[in-house]
Amino acid sequence: MELLARREVEILHLLRNSKTLQTGESLSLLLGVTPRTIRNDVKKLNATISKYGAEIIAYRGKGYELEIREGDAFHQLYSRHLSLIKSHKVMTGVRSENEIEEQIIKKILMNCLTETSVYQEALAEELFISLSALKSYLTSIKAKIAAYGLVLVTDRLTGIKVTGSEEKIRFCISQYLFNHQSIGVYNDIFPDNEIKRLKDLTLRILLRHQLQLTDVALENLIIHIEITIRRAMKNRLSDYHVHVTEHLIKTKEYMVAREMVNDIKEELEINIESEIFYLTQHLLASSRLHMKDIVKEEYNKIAGMVNDVFVEIEKKTSLHLYDDQKLIDGLIVHLSVALKRIEYQMNSRNDILSSIKNNYPLAFQLAAIASNRIRELTSLNVDENEIGFLAIHFGVALEKKGLNKQDVKKIIIVCGSGAATASLIREKLLNHYGDQVSVVETISLTEFHEDLIDQVDLIVTTVPIAIESDKIFTVSPVLNSQDLRALKQSIFRGKDDPDIIHFHDIFKKDLFKKDVQLSSKAEVLHYLTNLMVDKGYIDSYTKQSIYERETMASTELGNLLAIPHPLDNGMDESSIAVCVLAKPIRWDREKVQVVIVLSVPKQQQKTWETLFRQLYLFLIEELGITKLIATYSYDDFIRNLSKYKEKSL
Repeated sequence: MELLARREVEILHLLRNSKTLQTGESLSLLLGVTPRTIRNDVKKLNATISKYGAEIIAYRGKGYELEIREGDAFHQLYSRHLSLIKSHKVMTGVRSENEIEEQIIKKILMNCLTETSVYQEALAEELFISLSALKSYLTSIKAKIAAYGLVLVTDRLTGIKVTGSEEKIRFCISQYLFNHQSIGVYNDIFPDNEIKRLKDLTLRILLRHQLQLTDVALENLIIHIEITIRRAMKNRLSDYHVHVTEHLIKTKEYMVAREMVNDIKEELEINIESEIFYLTQHLLASSRLHMKDIVKEEYNKIAGMVNDVFVEIEKKTSLHLYDDQKLIDGLIVHLSVALKRIEYQMNSRNDILSSIKNNYPLAFQLAAIASNRIRELTSLNVDENEIGFLAIHFGVALEKKGLNKQDVKKIIIVCGSGAATASLIREKLLNHYGDQVSVVETISLTEFHEDLIDQVDLIVTTVPIAIESDKIFTVSPVLNSQDLRALKQSIFRGKDDPDIIHFHDIFKKDLFKKDVQLSSKAEVLHYLTNLMVDKGYIDSYTKQSIYERETMASTELGNLLAIPHPLDNGMDESSIAVCVLAKPIRWDREKVQVVIVLSVPKQQQKTWETLFRQLYLFLIEELGITKLIATYSYDDFIRNLSKYKEKSL
């Protein structure tokens, strides 16, 4: 199979997932190259993908569209390359600063894993960058390493080294070298077949003791055992206080760790006896428990914490969750393991974090509030991977409450032309509005009675009904386009609908700023929050809460967009600031050029969720962000955002 360059795969990805034509200017903006480069890439792409039943068609003056004629052949090419990008095996000559920094850190930590020296000159040569370029990256890299409680030391004689506690070094190695990877990619790092033998050995012991782990937890455990082996072989050992070891010895997991140490020594001829407490901690932080496995004392402690979390959520969002016993039980079981994971600083991989943040923003917000309260109660810092896991529990609860989805409009069809005509109208409604509507039933005029009006949102009828009601809507038997347009207004644009969002009212014109010359995340947040405070849209408390929320988990969403928002909002009215930067800046891991600050009162959580979804769909999925950056004025933005909402209904 021919190997595509990284940018070529990114072009395919953008076009494949776009519902509309994409211009060269839009693609060039998102990928940070010129339209001419896009044209050249498309030519090269077509030469390859034509062999796999696909073609990128250029419509003069309109843009590009990906046409797939042979789905199976193209999918094989596309999925193969997308997986290579995710595992960083596709490398081109064009690398972002963040990618280069990540590569440098990984090279340093790989040497740290084997306790070998790495020197600046050799590292620069290996990465195909100049020595001066390498040195320019080291300041930022030191800050990233420092976030793990470690120090990056550069010395001409001894090379580049990472210093700090052994547990933190192992955690950092795991996070950078092995996070978001499949266990199958480690055979080029560890001895042949050792991973498989370790996994077989571990599974055998876990089954014997009926200790359950998820697939991800098992992979993490195996990798941590490998890291432990490599470090212990270099006499880099973990250390524990007596009071900690006394507690660990009493656990079931200690007995499992004891057997693992013995079997590793016997079968692999590797002695990690000194690491038995380190393995015990990992087992404690990995095991999947059931409610029956939690002792009463621990249950009461965590149940009290969950109640405190619910109090905080109600205070900051007005949502009442106390009566959801399934949510309570789920959080107790989850936290019984997660708190150990956090306490022992065991990293947890969350491969669906981006999907959770983008598709369940309100659930993620509740998880962030919960995590902040847990930090106050336990002094444990919950990272965004763990926040994402908590968000899943809240997402389930919100789905049950109907807060994670738009209201479905209930409709009764009254038809005098027979069942076939009624079925045609029903299918046309469902096809046009999708899951936005639910046809409760189709009936004849003789079956209709006035009480039905109060049971649904709309009566769609092909025959006159002698009752006056705003809910009754008369259409032709074929339900023509004029009927559909009027029906849309009746369903979604009614004056009495409390969920209608008037964008002009909340996207403040004096908070819409374009071509702003700022160069860092800190500068942007300072500029926007001060602007909102000065104009009276937010107070100092809400401003501080925006910063607090940002420190918990990044609000960058990819495709040049970040949407900061407060953890707690004491304002009475909604206001939104839009800032389009002159040039993209590094936010956290991603580049960002559009920053939208949402300030929505806590009583309007459904509005907050709807706004977030609407912005995400319009700006990212429909790539509206490229037009916002390039051409849109305030009025253009509001008009097109409103149009997209109507089109998506």
